[in-house]
Amino acid sequence: MRAIFNPKTFGRQSIGLALFGCGNRPFYQIVVFPDPRFGRKYEKSVIEQVGSFDPLPNARNEKLVALNIDRIKYWVTKDAHISLPVLELLGLAGFYPLHPKTFIRARHAREVDEKLKLQRVPPVVESPQSAVDQPSSNAPVAAQADA
Repeated sequence: MRAIFNPKTFGRQSIGLALFGCGNRPFYQIVVFPDPRFGRKYEKSVIEQVGSFDPLPNARNEKLVALNIDRIKYWVTKDAHISLPVLELLGLAGFYPLHPKTFIRARHAREVDEKLKLQRVPPVVESPQSAVDQPSSNAPVAAQADA
């Protein structure tokens, strides 16, 4: 005989990202899922939404995150597993220490930004003619002799 149980109250819950929106405009909700051991059929069932995350930058180049810290504290005390992307977001929010992957991504973003800046600015090269025509600022001023 098969046992009947409620998957939302049985097992270890996990806090993760649920994709909403579409492929070219993703939007994630930070939700509490039931125990993933029961298979993919329970993946769509959500116990509670505890936040949202918009990964595309807005007009001010900001990625928006909204978190319900009280409910996240509640689920953490209930020993809910936290997925890696949510753990990084909680680290940036100050709920947890910063994840090491956050530092790696920041360093990579700085390196890419520096490469783009070097490609945009053309190197300044003086032509030999202009250097000869203009006197050097370090050269001594010749005194005029009165005859």
